[in-house]
Amino acid sequence: MKRLLFAAAVVSAALGAFAAAPANAILDGKPDNGAHPMVGAAFWQDREGNNYLCSGTKISEFRFLTAAHCFPPGVEVLLFFGDSLAAGPSMAGIFRPYDGWCPGCSGGVPGIDKDDVAIVQTFGPMPEPYGELPELGFNDRLGKRQKVVSVGYGLQVRPKDFAGQIGERRWVEQSVVPGHGVLSREYLKLSAAQGGVCAGDSGGPSFVGDTIAAITSFSVNPNCAGVTYSQRIDIPSMLGFISSVPNAPAAPPPGP
Repeated sequence: MKRLLFAAAVVSAALGAFAAAPANAILDGKPDNGAHPMVGAAFWQDREGNNYLCSGTKISEFRFLTAAHCFPPGVEVLLFFGDSLAAGPSMAGIFRPYDGWCPGCSGGVPGIDKDDVAIVQTFGPMPEPYGELPELGFNDRLGKRQKVVSVGYGLQVRPKDFAGQIGERRWVEQSVVPGHGVLSREYLKLSAAQGGVCAGDSGGPSFVGDTIAAITSFSVNPNCAGVTYSQRIDIPSMLGFISSVPNAPAAPPPGP
């Protein structure tokens, strides 16, 4: 199964390239207008000047929940919490993916990642509000066609039409598509027929009420159509990993 990961990579020389672009996000979604202040964007620039963007959620003073596939382990990333990236960064921290994250290793399903979860441990405290973590097995108790609200800073238009529209916090309501078997034990399958998530939304939350049911991970459609998949965090490995990351300041990276 071919997958399209939802981290956004935009080749540019500086962060200003995001701020100058038309500010949009989430396919067919609505502007957030401060409705989800616990949701933020994570940004990293590599040595070649390539910019990478994901979304995520504050879950405590020093922990920001996002996807493991977003960045290399141990890099320093910037976090944004405004309605758009134009507001500028608010915090920085160290990217810590789950040690058991494994690209293409999920339960014998070819090409699907296993345990796609990471924490950015920040250098300073992030103010409330925080997203609520689910109880163990939370998603197993959801009703058929359960509505979830997905939030992120990614593309508003399909990738084939991309012209720089990225970097505004938006939300969209999606429905859980009933699933069975190995894949459903690790991922929520969400309908994208009436709008959904796309590049740049990786790691962003899918809320049921105030609870983070899952976080955006991948699609098997290059235009983010049909269905998308969000990593469940209500399973033992994910909740255990999250609790293992101290809610304390990250150590600064070593100097040059």
